[in-house]
Amino acid sequence: MNKKNKKLITILVAILTILILVSACSTASDDDYYATDEPYLATDEPVTTDDPVISGGGSGEVTAVCMTDLNAWLNDEGGDADITGTDIELDEEYILVTYQVDGDNISSPKFESSVPDELLPYQDDLDSHARLWKFVTDVIPTENRTIVGEFIIFSDGYDNVLGAVDSADRGNKWTLEMDIIDSQDIAAMSTTLIHELGHMLTLNDDQINNKSTCSDYMSIDGCSNSDSYINAFYNAFWTDIYDEWYGMVMTGDEPDEDLVIEFYDMYPDQFVTDYAPTGPEEDIAESFLYFVFGPKPAGDTVAEQKILFFYDYPELVALRQSILGGLCLYAGQ
Repeated sequence: MNKKNKKLITILVAILTILILVSACSTASDDDYYATDEPYLATDEPVTTDDPVISGGGSGEVTAVCMTDLNAWLNDEGGDADITGTDIELDEEYILVTYQVDGDNISSPKFESSVPDELLPYQDDLDSHARLWKFVTDVIPTENRTIVGEFIIFSDGYDNVLGAVDSADRGNKWTLEMDIIDSQDIAAMSTTLIHELGHMLTLNDDQINNKSTCSDYMSIDGCSNSDSYINAFYNAFWTDIYDEWYGMVMTGDEPDEDLVIEFYDMYPDQFVTDYAPTGPEEDIAESFLYFVFGPKPAGDTVAEQKILFFYDYPELVALRQSILGGLCLYAGQ
């Protein structure tokens, strides 16, 4: 699989009982992976009573109390008060440690050299690395992490890129990357993780092939399989606008981020965020994030229909339940 072009992608902090937080994004062009930036804006959104993740309680269930706790946790404005390294400003990103992933375990750390002095304490903080990986395993079920082959601890300083995914050197394996400074805010990291999971679910080798000719949607990573999530998503929501989008937004090999926003302004009811029209790949990942964290919508707009798209897949509804259940462990602390 070819490596992906680096993008600073929109991130949604979704409120499970009252609010959905939307994030800002920008696009970089020099590197080779998807990366997630910080959230910033809140808007009201009620939860519907038929939301399938709300249940009466019991072991492993997502209760209304849990969702209230998640609401408070994700919206705690003082949640980053204890973050260290907020004064660290860097001109580039530094990989600190690369771990090999085997199921629920990480091992064989590779420590990078030429790390700035101010990042050395974070490179040596193995306990924090382990806590971050435990967060990943608590939130994402094992069966949905089988394609993660490497876990990378990096930093570009405070308040920049939170996390990223990229294709690894091994077939159908991906790297999962977290900024050790920004990830001290686990609430913000939770939405980063789920957006990146959306990319892994929709662009892995089981969804995309390397055929040179394609009768289905040709994604940025190759030809989508006929029964893939992204091909179904493209056929449902993009066939009528793709040519117009391509002619307007694609000024070269990459979408022009200013034109992406202009395109959103032309069709605001078709996208969950103004970053989603960066392309079908980002649109499905943004919509997946709203699906996981937001209430089940009525489907009155195309944007809401994109969220409802995921409810047609029982395995994704079950995954949503597991993710929220895992986050409840942290919201109650």
